[in-house]
Amino acid sequence: MEYFGFIILSIVILLVMVLIHEAGHYTAAKILGFTVNEFSVGFGPKIFQKRRRNGELFSLRMLPLGGYCAFLGEDEETEAEKAEKSGNNVSADSAVADDGTQSKDNDLLSYVMKAKIDEEKKERAAAKPVESEPVRLDKDGNPAKTFNEHAPWKRIIVLLGGVLFNFLSAFIFSLIFIWAVGYAVPCIDTVYSAPDGTPYCNLRKGDVILAVDGKQISVLKSFSDLCADVADGRTVVLKVDRAGEVIEIPVTRQEITITDDDGKTSTYMGFGVVSHSEFVGNNAGTAFKYCVPYTFKLSWAILGSFGGLFTGKVAVTDMSGPVGSIKLMADVSLADARNILILLPLLASNLAIFNLLPFPALDGARIVFTTIEWIRKKPINRNVEAMINFVGIIVLLLFVLVIDILSFVL
Repeated sequence: MEYFGFIILSIVILLVMVLIHEAGHYTAAKILGFTVNEFSVGFGPKIFQKRRRNGELFSLRMLPLGGYCAFLGEDEETEAEKAEKSGNNVSADSAVADDGTQSKDNDLLSYVMKAKIDEEKKERAAAKPVESEPVRLDKDGNPAKTFNEHAPWKRIIVLLGGVLFNFLSAFIFSLIFIWAVGYAVPCIDTVYSAPDGTPYCNLRKGDVILAVDGKQISVLKSFSDLCADVADGRTVVLKVDRAGEVIEIPVTRQEITITDDDGKTSTYMGFGVVSHSEFVGNNAGTAFKYCVPYTFKLSWAILGSFGGLFTGKVAVTDMSGPVGSIKLMADVSLADARNILILLPLLASNLAIFNLLPFPALDGARIVFTTIEWIRKKPINRNVEAMINFVGIIVLLLFVLVIDILSFVL
């Protein structure tokens, strides 16, 4: 029952991350005057929906696999693009013959067509807009601009809004985590002895390691990080808190031989101690000092993982989709509730970097398309772009489904 509770909590956390991301798009859009059609958390059938008076639809959908902020005319051509594409610059009010004079037949036809269009406009104006298709107007009462009618630099800012909000939330989550939990330092539980009975080092049970060769253990540098480059046979000086007294103890990385309860022996390279983690530094000063660099450290590690995926250093099976992530969050949270706070900045950074990837349907790819349009003063065919993004999201959903299945099977 407790595990089920952590599953529910993990789903809620995932939805909150999506909500923060889409809120970034929405906030940037509202500031820059974009028209939002729908703000959705999740995909699939709607569980809940609420339409505001201005026509914006807010919805919660069944599958917590993501979300979206849909804008008016997001994948449509602008009127100028349609006109340029058709090559028809003749208005309904005036038709011109080949000799430069106004054709009477065309003038009569345009008069009839204009009357029909005016009549249809009056009928639409008199009719009450249906709930699913509200009339969208700007603040001045004019027809609202579509997404692609806005300047490219504005669209890029809106597309970056989700990533920006994820990074900002990661800073806040890092601040909360460090303030509430702090960072881990090793506390010695056991000191092994050599076969002749001599301890492998002068550490004692209860010693807390604070630094390695003068380098302080901190939020950014763990004990493992500081010892990662210590070669076999090398001696380092550990700063240790022993019952309130800070002392320095030299230890040597060497071959350690241990014997288990069954009399079996094994060897490994190390300092000959067993320790557990104690958390220190959980105060406001440490939190404000390290929250930003800690977030960048997480982001760099995530970026390295994505890079490793493309170079083959990271296996696809090491990744997880939404379902696998929910299970992982539940598992680590069940082991230690403090892990929830560790996961929050990690997930926020992960979502930000993932959406920056130039893969179709992600924000990164849409930014690329918009940047190309900005440079060449002409967009790539909107239908082609829409099809690429549609195929991209299908491939993306299939990919996360496959890696979720693999994570459970392998």
